[in-house]
Amino acid sequence: MSQHRTSRTALLRRGLVALATATTLLAGGLVVAPSAQAVPVVDLDSRGGTVVKTRMDAWGSVIEGDVTTDKLSAAKVRYEIDLDWSGGKLSVSDFDGVVTLQRVGAKQVRQFPVTVDRDGKRSGTIKLPGTLTPGSYRVGIEFTARVKRPDGRSMWHRVDVNNAETVSVRRETVLDASITTPRATDGRSSRITGRVRALSVSADGDVYWSTLRSGTVQLSYYPGGLFRNEAEPVSVRPLTIDRYGKFTTVVPARDRIWVLDYAGTKQLNPDGRFVVQGPERSCGC
Repeated sequence: MSQHRTSRTALLRRGLVALATATTLLAGGLVVAPSAQAVPVVDLDSRGGTVVKTRMDAWGSVIEGDVTTDKLSAAKVRYEIDLDWSGGKLSVSDFDGVVTLQRVGAKQVRQFPVTVDRDGKRSGTIKLPGTLTPGSYRVGIEFTARVKRPDGRSMWHRVDVNNAETVSVRRETVLDASITTPRATDGRSSRITGRVRALSVSADGDVYWSTLRSGTVQLSYYPGGLFRNEAEPVSVRPLTIDRYGKFTTVVPARDRIWVLDYAGTKQLNPDGRFVVQGPERSCGC
């Protein structure tokens, strides 16, 4: 049986198609290159003829771990800040701000001091222990800034945005699957069986894999092989993970690449596998 993880391979396949499409559109001037796209506006503050426009974006991460060493990667939240102003000159030295982080449903608000450069921009990464509770987190910004008008008067802007972006910090998952007749292609009944495990941490700090006992896994297949065409995978059926931690189904044996995808949750990262049926092949399949 040949089994391959889909999370990277599928992204590579889709990425190659997307890259070719984007290149064509960029050449025709139909889309803007990502580096030229504006960061979303989250606040607009006007004071005495001066304006400060706050742009902010943020991204979550996946906590990974090593069960042999009980080590976890950091939980990271990356952010980008871009301030625009008019009606005067922003005093960077008087800027006093924090980036805020709050798990949805929790009371605690973490604050991380932040400054901006002369152009009003700053990007950074918040690093927290991998034992951080996974889930959805609100990323915001609070600051005061002084804009000096041409007549010498200073206008103080106070900005408080508690939810500029909601990001996910998830724990790593691993989907394993196998098929009973990996070389058969004659239509006989073949059983696909698997499980999904999630990275977990015990009360005393041990890192281990726990088997999920609920949820669903989507079964699909690529009709022409993974890299042979640009067709999307054909959906077959959702598979339920039972109370014993297994999912299983029967399929007809074909020369086919079966695709199993776990969609993840707010706390758990998606993962997937290719189960290759038919003649031995490399992947490249």
